[in-house]
Amino acid sequence: MSETIESKKAFTLPNEVVIVKFIPRTSGMAANVGKDHVISGGMLLNAKRTFCAPVQRNNTVRNILTIEEKEYLEKATDLNLSVYGDFWASFYVRLGKEDAGNRFDLSDPFDYLSIKVLESLSKEDIALTWASRHDKQTYQFAITRENEEMLENKKKYDSKKDAFKLYGKIEDDKNKLLNVYKLLTNKPISKDSSLVWLQAKIEEIIDTDAKSFVNVVNDSSFYTKMLLQEGVDSGVILKKSNKYSTVDGLDLCNAGEIATFENAVLYLDNPKNQDVRGIVEAKINKSK
Repeated sequence: MSETIESKKAFTLPNEVVIVKFIPRTSGMAANVGKDHVISGGMLLNAKRTFCAPVQRNNTVRNILTIEEKEYLEKATDLNLSVYGDFWASFYVRLGKEDAGNRFDLSDPFDYLSIKVLESLSKEDIALTWASRHDKQTYQFAITRENEEMLENKKKYDSKKDAFKLYGKIEDDKNKLLNVYKLLTNKPISKDSSLVWLQAKIEEIIDTDAKSFVNVVNDSSFYTKMLLQEGVDSGVILKKSNKYSTVDGLDLCNAGEIATFENAVLYLDNPKNQDVRGIVEAKINKSK
């Protein structure tokens, strides 16, 4: 039986343009600075930051090219790209704050080499994607592919659209808005807060963190969490040192557990404990 072995596809430069975007920070010298300020984001407008291929502990340059890449690029550039040669000692990439100066055409050998250098610095300085730019506080720039930022913005828009659909179903329900706001902020809120004030606060959250709002409202235990909060507000449930119990002294958790908020929710959600839940609900309703 004959066996066909496919030959390995030869390396060639990709026909792609990438932009290395500056990641603005709001700490250090950029703290309390407006977006239009010359130092906004932590970098001067015309400043440049320089990056070179990483050096190993033995003081030699780390090999950042595959054998196929090295062979192809040496033919294309007529250079010696060995880590023991002189090229890497003088080759560096300069990045600025503006996108225009950080555009790299990967079909160009030197632009390709530049991106290889930047990709080799992903442990500390360069995020490999726009989506991963916040994974490390040390990241200074992010390598972005076509439409990557646009797709992220679309996801945010879709998430906000979903959030406002859910909000539309509860925006006139003061009690639900009050409980949602408590769950989102983990702050005590007066039951006398006006509906208009609560609506404004929830809308602010949706505008900045729509995903969290959706997660809270779509949580399968949302009504149990509401019940716990209302029980505390009405005095039917006691909260002491972040432990939850009924006024009769029953810890809202299984034996051997601590009656934290999460365990109290699981306890009241458990079909075995619906008699306790029913008593709590009845006492809350009576207190209104």
